[in-house]
Amino acid sequence: MSTYADLSASHFYLLRDQPTSDILLVSVLALTDKCVLMRSYGELDHDYWKKSNDPIAELIEELDYDSAIAILSVYDLDDEFDEEDDEDESF
Repeated sequence: MSTYADLSASHFYLLRDQPTSDILLVSVLALTDKCVLMRSYGELDHDYWKKSNDPIAELIEELDYDSAIAILSVYDLDDEFDEEDDEDESF
């Protein structure tokens, strides 16, 4: 079973924290001797710490930078549509 120590800084991954959890797009922001600072991407970005030896239920895939940016652009487009909707409602 993979652990957070298996992940590399500045890389993007698709993984499941728990066996029944949703698949997350994450990146490693920083590493210490015993912990890893993670960022989970989605509708809202979320930063959190994990112990290096904490298990990862399923490490699905490591993504290259271009693939990760393409996925993240989907969320940016959603934000643009939300902002346009907000502007329309002000009239």
